[in-house]
Amino acid sequence: MRAGDLKVGSFVEIDNKVYEVVSIERQKIAQRQPHVKVKLKDTVSGKTLDRTFVSSEELKSPDVSIRKAKYVYKDADQYVFLDSESYEEYRFSEESVGEFGIWFVEDVDFDIILSNGIPITVRLPKVMEFEVTDTPPGVRGDTESGGSKPAILSNGVTIQVPLHIKKGDRVKVNPETKEYIGRT
Repeated sequence: MRAGDLKVGSFVEIDNKVYEVVSIERQKIAQRQPHVKVKLKDTVSGKTLDRTFVSSEELKSPDVSIRKAKYVYKDADQYVFLDSESYEEYRFSEESVGEFGIWFVEDVDFDIILSNGIPITVRLPKVMEFEVTDTPPGVRGDTESGGSKPAILSNGVTIQVPLHIKKGDRVKVNPETKEYIGRT
């Protein structure tokens, strides 16, 4: 694959590691070859890397596939997922998942990224729903716009929510940024 053909969400192999393209900036400077400035995310560690390529540069395209799988349970120090179609089991260690393990909720679909048929990482959904298990009470006059307060979700994560949210409400959250999106 050529660097000029890269798109957000595509995968590339560099130094035997699989990276996902997070952002792209195309640069055209007078009387020079076009360049592509790319932000890459390591699919295993989650670390980002900034690289610049000449648009015509050839890059290695890894054999990557994405499968839908439900999180089913935690077995000792491993998270177990079940493929929604083939019922194949995928296991990830606590170490490889890192801090994202707190977002694994039973019976929720996650994207499993496979490289050459081997599971390498789990991709979190963009939006997840949780119940608010604890938050300070609202004050008369609270509105939807305005301040925020801390709230503890059913998975134990604390996020900032608007003042009108109360204990027992179900909220939508972006798990990657831990941001409140809305009420369900």
